[in-house]
Amino acid sequence: MGFCNVEGCRGTLVLSLFTIMRRNPRLTGLQPGQVAFTFDDGPNLEANVTPNLLDVLHQHSVKAGFCIVGRQIVRHPDIVRRMSNSGHLLINHTHSHEHPIRQNFATLLDEIQACDREIGAALGVRDYRSEYFRAPFGIVTMAVRRAARHHGLKHVLLSHYGWDTRVGPHNCGSVVDLLIANAKKHDGGMFVFHDGSLCPPKIHEENWNRSTENRSWVPEAIHRVVRELKQHGLEFVPPGTVSTVRSTRPAAAA
Repeated sequence: MGFCNVEGCRGTLVLSLFTIMRRNPRLTGLQPGQVAFTFDDGPNLEANVTPNLLDVLHQHSVKAGFCIVGRQIVRHPDIVRRMSNSGHLLINHTHSHEHPIRQNFATLLDEIQACDREIGAALGVRDYRSEYFRAPFGIVTMAVRRAARHHGLKHVLLSHYGWDTRVGPHNCGSVVDLLIANAKKHDGGMFVFHDGSLCPPKIHEENWNRSTENRSWVPEAIHRVVRELKQHGLEFVPPGTVSTVRSTRPAAAA
């Protein structure tokens, strides 16, 4: 996701106006001491990433939100059924994950509807309609606002973005450390990891273990995050609760 790197009150307002980022976890609807996980761009079966992630979440009795992409759902409908049957929240992340800047209201409507069709097909539900939405790259244009409002969708926000898409198995520790530190500092937070990579898989390349497209490290990272934050006294809550979903109307600068 591309967030503006602007400091101060003006930067906070820019983030609130045009992205799903709210640096203060309370502005995402979380109460002090609460943590919510979301996972973007899956499902992904390269290195069995999403199934392994589901195993880790089950082990720790944590319910999360999965921002799933239509073209990935087509490939792995059984994983979407497992997510749903396990009590996780399914979040519409559009069909193709095209950047919102390149889309208008009509194309965004098509993208949202196409993703819903694939979710419905995977679950065996006719005329499926999502309740929750995350814009690709976290960018909220006017067209995104209109399309989400047209479908009655609730935006799932974030309080921290650790750029986990810029690291691979060899150097992911710094991203995990940063997330844990952020959660402790702010007494909770709404976080995202990417279990999926929408780039063509390069699993047979010689440097795959150093590739940022290799998401195999994510399940073990989540195991560590959950363990450490629970030991710190934080509580994991589903992102689909009423209190953790907010509109993308701009928040007051703080």
